Amino acid sequence: MAEDTEQTPTTEEAVASSSGGGMVKTVIIAVGLFGLMLASQLVGPMLACQFMRDVTPGCPALPEPTEEEKLADLGPPIYLALDPPMVVSFEDQEAIRFLQVTVEVMSREDESIQAVTTHLPLIRNNLLMLMGGKSVTELTNTEGKEALRQEALKEVRSILKRNTGKPGIEDLYFTTFVVQ
Repeated sequence: MAEDTEQTPTTEEAVASSSGGGMVKTVIIAVGLFGLMLASQLVGPMLACQFMRDVTPGCPALPEPTEEEKLADLGPPIYLALDPPMVVSFEDQEAIRFLQVTVEVMSREDESIQAVTTHLPLIRNNLLMLMGGKSVTELTNTEGKEALRQEALKEVRSILKRNTGKPGIEDLYFTTFVVQ
C-alpha cells in the first residue's frame, strides 16, 4: 500500500509542466531566427558587393591599384648595359675635361630591350650629344647628375617612341660616373 500512496502527477500538472518548457524553447527559437534574419540583412549586401560586384548596384568602386601592385603585375625587371662606357670631352676654363659614364636601361618587356639594341647607335649618339653640352659644375653635384639622368631617360624614351610607337623603357641608371 505504500506504493499506492506515491503521488502520480495528474494530467493537468503534466500538461502545465511540459508547456512551460515548450514556451522557453519557442522563445529561444524565435530569438535565434530573428538574429539570423538580422545578420543576413547586414552581411548579405557586403558579401554580394565582394563576390558579385558587377551585377550588384550600389557597391563602392574598387580602389585603384598602387604603383607597386602595377609593377608587380608586369614581371621582373630586365636590365641592358649600353656598352662600351660613353666618354665625352668638354672644355672647362681653358682645360679639357672628360666624362666617362656607363649607362644601363631597365624595362619589363623583352620587346623594349630588343628595340634598344636595334636603335643603339642612335641612342648612344643622342646621349653623347646631350652629355657633351653639360658643364663641369652641372656634372659634379647630385642635382646635376639627377637632372642629366632624367634628360637621358627622356631622350631614350623619345627615340623608342618615334621608332616603335611606345616609350618602352621604365628607367635609366648611371652605373659608373667619372669626371676628370
